[in-house]
Amino acid sequence: MKQRLIIGGMFAAAVAGLPGISLAGDIASIQPIGFSADGKVFAFQEFGIKESDKAPYSETYFIDTDSGQYLEGTPFRTELTDKDANLSKARRQNLTAARSQMDKYDLLTNPGLIAAFNPPTELGSPTKTLRYTTLAADGPPKAPYTLSLGELPVSTPKECTAVDKRVIGFSLQVIEKEGAPNRQAARQATAVPAERTCSVEYRIGGAVVYQPEAGNQVHIALVLAFDAERNGRWIAVPVHP
Repeated sequence: MKQRLIIGGMFAAAVAGLPGISLAGDIASIQPIGFSADGKVFAFQEFGIKESDKAPYSETYFIDTDSGQYLEGTPFRTELTDKDANLSKARRQNLTAARSQMDKYDLLTNPGLIAAFNPPTELGSPTKTLRYTTLAADGPPKAPYTLSLGELPVSTPKECTAVDKRVIGFSLQVIEKEGAPNRQAARQATAVPAERTCSVEYRIGGAVVYQPEAGNQVHIALVLAFDAERNGRWIAVPVHP
């Protein structure tokens, strides 16, 4: 039922794709769709306008939260090149293609909680750590979690040999769990999927949390991967603290 190790894209933040940002490439926006009732499946839509040819694109990913792999037959990808193409049309077509899978897992019923978001437009924020709580409430943070992002060396794939920067993978650790120090290796990405193969930099950009009625919480770490042209694409990493 699973195809390949993902670490692949996510999260609804229109600000992430704002024009006028100082980066040269395009940074995708990302919209979480939701979880299956048991938390075993998570989906999100990533979308934007390509800097190279101005083509609108939209992609919907379905992830097995145990393995971190794409579900079989996914993701759904849409890119429009016709003269009347626009982002709205690309997103609608893409969601229509993905709708049967969304309904199969009843994802719109379980949106989860956007516990933290740290886009590249957020000035002065850490790029490698993220601290959040799993309860949406005022007052002092209750039982917070902290994620820490590291970089890992990887062998340069042949399709990336022309890249003039070092291609890298990443690691993710839970260094704080419910307010206590922790050293849990959540996920190591020594080999990233094809669409993220030539990544040269990563930023930890957010977290989504879901509590199934029966079972443990599921955390989704949102990682933004940059290629050498400064195009940014999202990676959704399942975490089980």
